[in-house]
Amino acid sequence: MPRISFGELHRRFFETLESAQVPYFAYGGVAVALWGNPRETQDVDAVVVTPDAECPRIVDALTASGFAAANRARDLFPIDGWTRLELGGRHADVALGRTPFDRIALDRRVRATIHAVPVWIASAEDLLLYKLIAFRYKDLADAESIVIRQGTGLDRPYLAQWANQIAAHTGRFEVPGKLAEILRKAGGD
Repeated sequence: MPRISFGELHRRFFETLESAQVPYFAYGGVAVALWGNPRETQDVDAVVVTPDAECPRIVDALTASGFAAANRARDLFPIDGWTRLELGGRHADVALGRTPFDRIALDRRVRATIHAVPVWIASAEDLLLYKLIAFRYKDLADAESIVIRQGTGLDRPYLAQWANQIAAHTGRFEVPGKLAEILRKAGGD
């Protein structure tokens, strides 16, 4: 099977979530393109904020749209809190949002049209915090690009509050310090 275009993956994934009325927001490279420096991405990433009992319905909706799921994905998604689905040589990662931060991020999401598809996207601040939680090199570069591009438009009290709460509730104690460092380095503070 030939590899599908990123645009087709993006369209099919987000249109399926929309038609299935799944509460979601994009938070990967697609969202970075809106708030930071656009970069090449090969996959789509979304957080769904829904009860565990809805997980099989989400997997079913995506497989009905042509995505392939691993054996027992319907059962394991609510246990693992994450699943990956494949389509035409590309993949979509879906995280199950269970924390108070995920629920706040859902409330703060914004609507944007990306690749000609209306999509819910994490706010700039929430995307920045998710990137700091992930803490990979590319995520830290994304975080810095968000601070540079958004500048003084970022809600700094909100960022500090949630960085501290994330550290306290998850043990990711590097998040507040890295946030302060990136704000200083990027000239945003």
